[in-house]
Amino acid sequence: MRLLHRLDSFMTSPVAQHVGRAWGGMMNLLVPNPCALCVWSDAEKYHLCRVCTALLRDQTRQVIQAQDFADALPLDIVTGQPLPVFAASLYTPEMARLVLNFKDHQRIKLAQVFRPIMYRTLQYATQDCGSPSYRVVPIPTSGAGMRKRGYNPVTMMLPSPLPDRLHCDPGLLKTRWNFFSRTAHHGSGVQARRESARRKFRLARRHQEPAEPIILVDDVLTTGATLAGAARTLQAAGFDIAAAVVLSTVIPRS
Repeated sequence: MRLLHRLDSFMTSPVAQHVGRAWGGMMNLLVPNPCALCVWSDAEKYHLCRVCTALLRDQTRQVIQAQDFADALPLDIVTGQPLPVFAASLYTPEMARLVLNFKDHQRIKLAQVFRPIMYRTLQYATQDCGSPSYRVVPIPTSGAGMRKRGYNPVTMMLPSPLPDRLHCDPGLLKTRWNFFSRTAHHGSGVQARRESARRKFRLARRHQEPAEPIILVDDVLTTGATLAGAARTLQAAGFDIAAAVVLSTVIPRS
């Protein structure tokens, strides 16, 4: 018992902390681990350095209602208002680099950074919408995306467990098989995205029947065409779409 006490005292001492930092620095020389955002500093946790972690925390401090930023979102047939969308951040150059590294450069540990951010945003959305419970449905990745990455980035960044009153149904929505589909929308126009999203999704053959309202989850809101395509597919089968939650939203150019 005394030995364990001494060992604990040593491990928490300033000397041990200095030794740990020196060892980490030596390992970074042997096996470089650059920050996924700034590149210049060594990553300390989840592919980010301390400064960039603080920057990300600052950029995701406030939840944004982003439905007015996207023209292609579906409109409520009664109120005429677009689907409510809650974004954790604006799509700044820093956020764009992080999302790109996470999705296309195998920086999978960034999911650990995004999960608490998505947790807070989902919690905010449920409190704002006011229903007793919700079904969370992540936007599925395309066949080309799965072949390239081997995982769905949206599902990866969902927290586990989810906030109270939420349960996840990742298998409800599927993408239609298309061997020549693109992995990203970059460079495509608004009309092209709308046409692509209109025929992109289908329901799983075996799925739970409509019960609680649905919250859609995606990574980035650009035009809203992807969310609109998913919402229309689900609504045609009798599902009620309450809102959408995204990690980041693009601000349209004025």
